[in-house]
Amino acid sequence: MSESEINTELREERLWALEERRFTSTRIQIESVTELGDSVSSILEVGPGSGYFTTFTKGLGYSVKTADIKPWSDPDYLGDVRELDIEEKFDLVAAFEMLQHLPFSELAPTLTKLSALSNKYVFISVPARTHRLGFSIEIPTLIAPRRLGLGWLRGLHSFSLKWEWPRAADPNEREWTCRDDYWNPHYWEVGRKSYPRSRVLDEIKSAGLRILWAKYNPQFHHHLFVLAEKVST
Repeated sequence: MSESEINTELREERLWALEERRFTSTRIQIESVTELGDSVSSILEVGPGSGYFTTFTKGLGYSVKTADIKPWSDPDYLGDVRELDIEEKFDLVAAFEMLQHLPFSELAPTLTKLSALSNKYVFISVPARTHRLGFSIEIPTLIAPRRLGLGWLRGLHSFSLKWEWPRAADPNEREWTCRDDYWNPHYWEVGRKSYPRSRVLDEIKSAGLRILWAKYNPQFHHHLFVLAEKVST
């Protein structure tokens, strides 16, 4: 393939997701799904982005399909998930770094649609604007010998503290129109003035979902992950 035949936006999307700290989010995606054990065998990923999650989970034996508005990702369902008529249901529906591309008023209705496509779980991540204080220290064997009972000190030890206040200003049109990357726009982000974490979690609950856990990526705190399950009726 010649350089002129390469989709430059797709290439940048793949390389961007491989940035070291960002790629730790892919690990969280995969670990979180596999930890659900036999309760998950089929997955729908909405907005597959880099495609790494789908590739890895398929390799692990999951049945995975994708839905995307971008044709170059070769999705199983092409179009806006809010408008697509998907009759199939899945054990888990995932949407990573996708929901912020919709106005916040669309969050709960979109989550309701994702929930309708799921038999059990909805797993999402959204961008977060938080403050972080952290440090790491690695203790070598030399100064933590087992013979002195200090073996437990060996290895890497990390401390991290995150908080929202003072919150960043809300996104405005100028923030995304001056950028030329594919992931624009971000209509909202957790931790912005009008979008505290508590408000986002309340929107998830209002979509008829029970939050099992919510956590930031400790290596890349700009990603907030939320695993939720459908509420039985």
